[in-house]
Amino acid sequence: MKICILTPRFPFPENGGDVLRINNIARYLKSKGHTLVLVSLSDTAQPDVEGAKTVYDHVFVTPRNHLMSLINGVLFMLVDRPIQCGYYHSSAYRKLLKNVVNQENPDLFISHLLRMSPYLEDLHVEAHSIVEMTDALSKTYEMSADAKGGGLKKWVYNVERNLIKKYEQHVIRTFPKVVLVSQSDVDFLKQNCQQSTVNSQPSLAMYTNGVACMEKLVKTYDENKICFVGNMRTLQNQDAVLYFVKKVFPLIKKERPAVKFYIVGAEPPQNIQALASDDVVVTGFVDNLETTISDSCLAVAPVRVAAGIQNKVLVAMGCGLPVVMSALISQAIPELRDGENCYIGDDATTIAQRCIQLMTDPVCRKTIGQQGYEMVFKNYSWGEKLQGYEIIRS
Repeated sequence: MKICILTPRFPFPENGGDVLRINNIARYLKSKGHTLVLVSLSDTAQPDVEGAKTVYDHVFVTPRNHLMSLINGVLFMLVDRPIQCGYYHSSAYRKLLKNVVNQENPDLFISHLLRMSPYLEDLHVEAHSIVEMTDALSKTYEMSADAKGGGLKKWVYNVERNLIKKYEQHVIRTFPKVVLVSQSDVDFLKQNCQQSTVNSQPSLAMYTNGVACMEKLVKTYDENKICFVGNMRTLQNQDAVLYFVKKVFPLIKKERPAVKFYIVGAEPPQNIQALASDDVVVTGFVDNLETTISDSCLAVAPVRVAAGIQNKVLVAMGCGLPVVMSALISQAIPELRDGENCYIGDDATTIAQRCIQLMTDPVCRKTIGQQGYEMVFKNYSWGEKLQGYEIIRS
């Protein structure tokens, strides 16, 4: 098949969980012999087209007009459509996509994230399309409602939350296959849809994340290095890092004065950059994630706002690192066992104690890290998790 993939931002460099996922979906599809056509928006004038051509057979890209994004976001809100769909609406992209479709005549379309699905509706190709929703956005919006402060920003956020909820249900009714990465998100959307919707259009499907495990684990490590891995554009990652630095890290410092915390992730905003100190390192985007984190003693994932499976956990475990995480984030990975292949805790004291234990007990660290690695290696290879992704059943 020839498969056309629509993305809201150019998927190279691979500087976030969203682009890692769509690129690994593309790699899986290519391994099955399919021809891949990428049609993408770009936030930069010179996107890494050559990098994209290592995965995609044909690459088409147009820059996003930031001023028009803001205007279209408002216009979409006024017509009862999600602001983010308007933000990524582009006349130039729409024209490019139509030309590509006429030229390439794809057999299947994949919308990367909810925000690109309006383009497929414009083309009237819903019956031949998959919406790679990834996460239930309405769930994330509900969980983070109190994190948006007050005033106009909170009002806009609440409006968008309602618009997203309605549009998700519309997409589930309209498209034959809507993909999420965790069963909890599938169940959440089913519960929020009308019963008739679920019965008449069973479009929800789960294809969880995979990971590329390191072939050789690093045997030597820095016993005073703790890392966090995540795309720092997102609210949930910012909240997790701020919580760790303010509530957990000081407790660890009392026992381990030499400890350093590495925040590894693309596009850290000002409030995260401001955390940088002698003890807190904010790396921003790194060319090789595994090399950057593999010598850490452990990774933390104290995420309090989350939807879907968290790639940060799988990546860290795939590097052999023991992970201390919140109960919320653990729910999407059913193979996790507290005290066996990870540590789970929700209050600052428990998280700090678990981190200190791993830093002071090398046998414990090795056991938890090895068990986590073996769990990921056995259960979360991309090829296994994406089997049948491209199949739409009538």
